[in-house]
Amino acid sequence: MSERSDLYWQRRLGELERRLEKVEAQLEALRVNPGNDGETYSVKEFAKAMGVCDLTIRRKLDSGEIKGTKMGRNWRIPKSELNRIFE
Repeated sequence: MSERSDLYWQRRLGELERRLEKVEAQLEALRVNPGNDGETYSVKEFAKAMGVCDLTIRRKLDSGEIKGTKMGRNWRIPKSELNRIFE
C-alpha cells in the first residue's frame, strides 16, 4: 500500500473510533441517568415548558448547557433538567 492509502485508512479508523465512543457514551447515559424517574421530554415539549423556541433548546443541548440524550435524530431530555433550571 502507498503512504496515501495508509493515511486514508488511519483517518477512517480515527473517525470510526470517535463514532464508537459517542455511541458508547449514549448507551451509558441510557443505562445510568441519575435523577431521571423515567420521564423525558422531546425538544418541542421542553421548549414549550421553558417558553422558548425549539432552536434555542437544540443550541443549548449542543453546547452542553442542557443535558440530554440523542437517540438517532431526536433528543430526549430528562425531567430533572427542567427542575434543575427552575431551581
